[in-house]
Amino acid sequence: MAPRKATRTIYKPKIGEVVRDRAHKGVEGTYMGIQGRVVYLRPRGGGQEWETYPSEIEALPNGPELIAVMRPSTPCCASERTER
Repeated sequence: MAPRKATRTIYKPKIGEVVRDRAHKGVEGTYMGIQGRVVYLRPRGGGQEWETYPSEIEALPNGPELIAVMRPSTPCCASERTER
């Protein structure tokens, strides 16, 4: 019998919460939202968003840290689909 894989609990942060992205070497980013099956994170000081999977983000070990977000992320491909 093959050993069972351990399942990860998917962490569901609030918009603006700083989280750690395990898929990108543990880099921390601000949670901007989810679209489909991907999560969008942005560097703490602002900048280009990146995508990761919800199963790859985790809370910071010292507890939640929130950053003010003026508006949640709307990926360009998602807005293009709704405009057509």
